[in-house]
Amino acid sequence: MGHKWWGNMSHQNGFYEYGLSPFHMKTMKGFFNPGAFRFAKRTARQALFIGPPALVFFTVKGWAERKFEYYNRKEYLMSPEHQHAH
Repeated sequence: MGHKWWGNMSHQNGFYEYGLSPFHMKTMKGFFNPGAFRFAKRTARQALFIGPPALVFFTVKGWAERKFEYYNRKEYLMSPEHQHAH
């Protein structure tokens, strides 16, 4: 009686006895196998294609956010630069 997933269950006069499943005892089994290292290696190779565009994007995004904050401050709105623009 019982299943591999739930462990060993035995029925004894109205009482159930439970044991640990092998799936629960080895939670990190296979985590550090060669496949994980191959995955990291492939990901590192792709970093050359993803890294530079991401760097450019976040640099431009940061510049745009700083510019947006400046244009919405009282300091800019009261400046002659803004007054001549309108």
